[in-house]
Amino acid sequence: MLENAPKLFDRVPRGLFGPLGGAHAELYWELLASLYQHEFEREPFNVAKPVALEIAERVIRDSRLWIEGGYELGALGQEDPAEEESNGHAPTDGTKIVSVRYGDEPDVLRSAARRILTRVERSGWIHFQYRAGLGEIMSFHPYAARILEKLFSVAKDEQPIFQGFVHSIAALLEPKAFAQRPGVSLSEAKRRTLDLMRELKILERNIHRLTQSVLDEAETAAAVLEEGLDRYENAVMANYHRLKTVDNVFRQRSAILGRLDAIKHDESLLQAAAEWYADQFNCGIREARVAIAMDLDTLHSQFEAIPRFVDEIDFRNARFSGVALRKIRYLLRQDRRTEGQLQFIVDALARGDGPELEFDMYKCELLNDGFLYTPRTVRPQLRPQVFVRPEAQDHEQLQREAVARLQKMFGRRKIEEFVDTLLAGRTSATLGEIPVTGDDDYVRLFYLAAHGLDRGSNFTLHPSSDRIRKGDYTHPGGWVEKSASNKQNGTTWQSAAHSRKK
Repeated sequence: MLENAPKLFDRVPRGLFGPLGGAHAELYWELLASLYQHEFEREPFNVAKPVALEIAERVIRDSRLWIEGGYELGALGQEDPAEEESNGHAPTDGTKIVSVRYGDEPDVLRSAARRILTRVERSGWIHFQYRAGLGEIMSFHPYAARILEKLFSVAKDEQPIFQGFVHSIAALLEPKAFAQRPGVSLSEAKRRTLDLMRELKILERNIHRLTQSVLDEAETAAAVLEEGLDRYENAVMANYHRLKTVDNVFRQRSAILGRLDAIKHDESLLQAAAEWYADQFNCGIREARVAIAMDLDTLHSQFEAIPRFVDEIDFRNARFSGVALRKIRYLLRQDRRTEGQLQFIVDALARGDGPELEFDMYKCELLNDGFLYTPRTVRPQLRPQVFVRPEAQDHEQLQREAVARLQKMFGRRKIEEFVDTLLAGRTSATLGEIPVTGDDDYVRLFYLAAHGLDRGSNFTLHPSSDRIRKGDYTHPGGWVEKSASNKQNGTTWQSAAHSRKK
């Protein structure tokens, strides 16, 4: 249900943002930030009014207005016309200058600190309350503390982590969970869906903002690297990487759309949700059913629009990568100092005298680990080739000859005869004694290992963990020996092979 804009100034004072919108906005922000840090980012500590006044003095003393103004302060705290009228003075535009004499510096500093602290209090950011034994204690109004927390995140350029949106929406719409609390699940699913779409839009606009920053503001290669790596990584890459991996919206999108269609046609769920909506928003069942239908339509339309948003994000991310690369190339080409050095070298070589020159060396790394951009690579173009057919031969004859050569060289009987020749009456020999001078010798080692390990030959292979190198070939170490049955019978390997042949 689309509601009217909530009444902000029914909750906060109308002049709340006045200090942050005047001529001395930076000074007021420094004061509010310092007070906030003392109140919420330190150990439990009560900020008494004298301490708040000292903080205001320090902020003024460290400000550009005090340092560069030669101890001259504008009419701090007087930008509020209502305050001036209450003091009996005409409204000021903030341009009046109060000259500070050397002996008056502490008094004027204390007076200016008191005035800006008073304006921050009257505008609705802080208030002072009396406590026994402590005196007046400064406190932030609840709304002011929450607004300042958000402003701190904006000032630090912090981006919320893009995670869990789609999974939580799918869990809320899951049949069992939705049946238990239909109204709560639907309302919460709508809120999380709007959060998801807001973060997608912010991600897309962050990419656009940083792309324009590279185009319009980066004037050096170092500035392009700062925008392209540091700021872009902090503002975009973490959330973009999650959008493409663990929080990929397309994994659950079809299931969520199916659940929304099922809920629209389940009368019992709609009635239970309408009862909760009616009680929550203090309306009738009819109005609650209308609100539920609108929320379901909102969820459905938002998830239908997700592919368009993701495509736009992908397009802008790819564009940023191209823009950053082209800009840094352009800047490096336009480095007049480098061009001058190259021209000097060419002129010197043309005259035949090449002096020793000093060069500045730079290292430029535009793309680092995790940067979702893959540069194009130039691949050799394939060209058609004429197929040369071999001369007409008898294929069956070629096959018989190939089989005969393999059997002649690597059959079990031939391997046993080779081992028998290697042993020459001995009971064992190392593999290091086997000559390996070509591919045939190397392939023979494979067959020797196969036959020596399967227990079907009259010899046994015992491999070891060491490696033997012979020219361009390496193979495991070990040794071969006669099998136990041949040792007991005292037969030669030739007779054993001859018996198997019979």
